[in-house]
Amino acid sequence: MEKLTRRYGVSAVFSDFLTLLICAFSHGQREEEYLNIIRRYEKPEAYTFSEALGALTIEMTGDGTGMVDVLGTYFEEHISHGHNGQFFTPQHLCDMMARLMNPVNPLERIADPACGSGRMLMAMAKLNRYARFYGADNDVNCAKMTVVNMTLNCMYGEVAWMNTLTNQYYSGWVIEPTIHGVPRVSQISEKQSYIHMKLPENKTDIPKNEIPVLENKTREMPAKQLLFEF
Repeated sequence: MEKLTRRYGVSAVFSDFLTLLICAFSHGQREEEYLNIIRRYEKPEAYTFSEALGALTIEMTGDGTGMVDVLGTYFEEHISHGHNGQFFTPQHLCDMMARLMNPVNPLERIADPACGSGRMLMAMAKLNRYARFYGADNDVNCAKMTVVNMTLNCMYGEVAWMNTLTNQYYSGWVIEPTIHGVPRVSQISEKQSYIHMKLPENKTDIPKNEIPVLENKTREMPAKQLLFEF
């Protein structure tokens, strides 16, 4: 991959790599987007992406159990350099927090509103591979890393590229199983998202006396914020 970064820039190559993987995992749903990106590169360079996927898959298996965040480590070391506070939680702390939470219920829903590369979700998956995983991040590359990490580890759920604090939604993906057991990634809209807060269509229809206040716990919000009340 370093051969490509010298010519095209590390941020551009890394972002293209993530997008190409998501397109490949979509099982033919995003062929046009895939071709638009791969045509920017010469044929030998295009093969480099396939080799990188193979290397990534081998490296992230670790001791055979998987859940190794190779992408997040590369992102910190070569792209973010801590810019905007983008230091991901160390893996051993993620593992400790997962054990404290102990998500053993097979129907568990696990959400991370600032998921980064999905490291915390993967730590949870070490204890419960049957849970549904939901992540959101304001950085598009972080959201894409989470999608790739979840897909390669057969973790099913949803990832949103959104601002969790303002509820501003940009895009999202759902990772779901297929009849062949291979995960499939599908892009979803704001209305299809499960973790995006659904506000009323017409806010002026809410009577003023029904608008909730923080001091009054008995009043209910007109819509649920699933990221924090999950």
